[in-house]
Amino acid sequence: MIRVIDLSGPITAGMWSYGPPLPPVEVRQVASLEREGWSAYALSLHTLAGTYVEAADHLLPDREKVSDLPVERFFASAVVARVGEKSPFEPVTVRELEAAVARDPRGRALLVSTGWDRMWGRPGFVERCPYFLPEAMEWVVDSGAQVLGVDVPSVQDPRDDTGELNRIFFREERLLLAPLVNLRQAGEGPHTLVALPLNVPGVCGTPTRAVLIEGLEWEYG
Repeated sequence: MIRVIDLSGPITAGMWSYGPPLPPVEVRQVASLEREGWSAYALSLHTLAGTYVEAADHLLPDREKVSDLPVERFFASAVVARVGEKSPFEPVTVRELEAAVARDPRGRALLVSTGWDRMWGRPGFVERCPYFLPEAMEWVVDSGAQVLGVDVPSVQDPRDDTGELNRIFFREERLLLAPLVNLRQAGEGPHTLVALPLNVPGVCGTPTRAVLIEGLEWEYG
């Protein structure tokens, strides 16, 4: 049976943020049925608003941007790894990934569920999130996964702002999809991931509507 799971968190005015220099997210009604006879809203977003996809140009110079990629890069066969429900500042380890990844992620999207999406919109979602140990990120890179999707807002320890863990991943021209929601609802897979960014030329990433189609595996070509 095919089931579609929405993996994108809601974008709302004043929502959680990584802080300056990123501006606050704004959602503002600018026309109404009562005044103009039609409704419209102004959105003020940045590339790291809500659930987003990022390419290597986010941290490395002269590398691929999301806006440069063919649309088929945002469709993928996907496997889900459910590790134990994480507490604040609790790391994801290699042993957990090895135990949770039941199918080969090579050439696929690897979606890692920690249960942290339960904190979306609550205090500490960004500042106290679980993270990947460096050897766990090396394991992900060596696994051959072409997309890493996570339900945490940062794969790096939020107390470390060097960005080095992300660089380990982006050096291999992989795509990062984060933070996701509802991964706990999905089985191991393989499934089909659809994560379509906005069509904005020249940017390294954009907010994304990501969905998981259970019971159907993506095949291209």
